[in-house]
Amino acid sequence: MVNRGRSGGCVTCKRRRVKCDETKPECRPCRRLELRCGGYTTKPASLKFRDQNYKFRAPAVQDRAAASRLRHLAEPDTAVPFFLGQYASIGRDMESARGFYEILVPVYCSQQQDSALSLAVSALASKVLSLWRHGSFQSSRKYYTQAIARLRSAIQDRTERSKPATVLAVLALQLYENIAAIYGLRSPTGIHHNGAVSLLPFADSGDINGMISAYIRRFVLHTEISSAMRQERALQDVAHSWIGSRDLTAAPDNPSSALDAIGASVAELQASYRQQLSTEDNCCTASSQQVLGEYVAEAKRIDEELLAWAQSVPDHWQPRRLTSGRDVDSSMPTYRSVCEVYPSCQIANIWNLWRIQRLLLVKVTLGSLDKMLYSSQSELTKDQISAGIRDFVQCKQTLQEMVDAVCYSVPFYLGNRSRSSSITDFTDPTILVPGYPSPAPGNERHPSQKTYDPGTPSDEYKRHVIAQGPWHVMSPLSRLLTLFSEDHVQPLASFLRPGQHEWIRQQFLRVTVLLHLPPPEPESTDSKEGCCFLSSEVRGSMDVKVEYLARGVRKGAVLMSGP
Repeated sequence: MVNRGRSGGCVTCKRRRVKCDETKPECRPCRRLELRCGGYTTKPASLKFRDQNYKFRAPAVQDRAAASRLRHLAEPDTAVPFFLGQYASIGRDMESARGFYEILVPVYCSQQQDSALSLAVSALASKVLSLWRHGSFQSSRKYYTQAIARLRSAIQDRTERSKPATVLAVLALQLYENIAAIYGLRSPTGIHHNGAVSLLPFADSGDINGMISAYIRRFVLHTEISSAMRQERALQDVAHSWIGSRDLTAAPDNPSSALDAIGASVAELQASYRQQLSTEDNCCTASSQQVLGEYVAEAKRIDEELLAWAQSVPDHWQPRRLTSGRDVDSSMPTYRSVCEVYPSCQIANIWNLWRIQRLLLVKVTLGSLDKMLYSSQSELTKDQISAGIRDFVQCKQTLQEMVDAVCYSVPFYLGNRSRSSSITDFTDPTILVPGYPSPAPGNERHPSQKTYDPGTPSDEYKRHVIAQGPWHVMSPLSRLLTLFSEDHVQPLASFLRPGQHEWIRQQFLRVTVLLHLPPPEPESTDSKEGCCFLSSEVRGSMDVKVEYLARGVRKGAVLMSGP
């Protein structure tokens, strides 16, 4: 154990209760784990968490970019720095924060080595790194068991129970469970998610802990809204009470939180529409026609909010369109030779969530219009029929635009990768990802002119896309496939361009290869080339199994954030 009496160890090592070699200006243990060395002091007051506020400013994320360097991978304790570096640091900032990863690093650094959060992060990190190394989950299970035991003790202690770190530990364990559920193609248990909800009322107040708690509550609310949309159910009452409440005001609003507020309306409309379908008969009576008309009107109102949101986001959030063979290497599979790129995977994920929300509104509108226009009991006027047909055409156009945009984002997430991900991908020069364009010379002060040079992606940008890209695109692709396969009076897949549905299937299979998810047909998977390059005959025989796999992934991801 560390002698914390007269020791001159750095602040970070003292908090983690590990031995410090007292090297200045930064000690070797902090450099080895890519942590911010807190410096040296003898004043206990400087160890209070309130002095860490600077870590919540957006520039701090860039200051922590060095935490993502892949060094010392042969050392025993590599999982945590790998996970914090590749998933919780690069590609994250407070401008796009959903409230978990962005605060995880500073709170984790304030914890002792045997705390519930430290053990939960070790379990999660070990599981993630084992996926990259194609190993077993044995070490992660050990940390998971230890984290559960330590968490039980923390919850029984009034002081520990009120710390945001305890809630973060619960959420980290829920993410661990989500990953296990996806790879098991099963539904995850929501015990940790519900536990986090029950702990939030006990979270500390105060300037710093109050802000941390607000970010955590925002993340739990985001997860609840995403889950409600996936399950076509209403929001839990506690989630309703948070929307627009003071509990969230301690953390500044950003485009992601603004989109969640609209998403809550989408989830409620979808749940109400499903309930309506389950209670009405096949006849379209006058009263049911009125209700269906109200669904169409409400969907249109919410869609206008979504369109306004898209106009309000920062200019640098807007996707930049590149052309295959000119702006990006032709080895990257594209749809219609188009690739749209973003500043980060997280921002791209927020855009795809926006697109999925619009598609859900299209689904509700088309279903309502179909019953109103084509029911034998319908008694609409000519003007009502004309308006309904216009809405129908507009929905078809919106659907095509949103599906196209999701397809255009695929090469950004995946580049030219086609084989199972491994740790060597980070240093493989043959792996290419499209770079995010910078303003062309002379236009730096006038970004609105939209003239950009594609450029070469930085090493940090490429690493974050390699690490996070497949996970981020897995959700919208599986969402499209499940949406197209749902029973519907007018199947949404019939509105797609010729071959587009098949292209989406191929890219989803490509993602399953990269993430080495259970293949739908192992005999047909070529480990060298990947499922996206299978022959048309083999792909045709796999279509049903691909839909099954997509549904399995959706089932496992029901409590994850995003589309």
